[in-house]
Amino acid sequence: MKKKYKLVLKVPKTPKSAYNHSRFISSLIEHQIKHFHDVEKALLKAGQKLTDISKIKTELRASKYLKKMTALLHPQGADKPRRAPRPSKTRSRTKTVTSRGKAKSKQSIRKSR
Repeated sequence: MKKKYKLVLKVPKTPKSAYNHSRFISSLIEHQIKHFHDVEKALLKAGQKLTDISKIKTELRASKYLKKMTALLHPQGADKPRRAPRPSKTRSRTKTVTSRGKAKSKQSIRKSR
């Protein structure tokens, strides 16, 4: 099988310490929350309350708010993600005709060698 790419790098898994529920949010996440808040204002229906983003100080609260807003923007993705089915390994069986006129599969030819 021919490779598609010259160089393929393996990306290590993110360590569990990268996410901490009680850690204060970074300025990047803070700005993302502000942008989502602007979107929330635009999508607000009559009688609904805006989320008070001044109370979002930790990564846990930020993740909950961002998850809620993402589900609002993309309702088709709000459900739990499904795992893609594994491709089944199928062997192609082709028949070859031997000199005696009988058909044999390639697997039986390999076994006889």
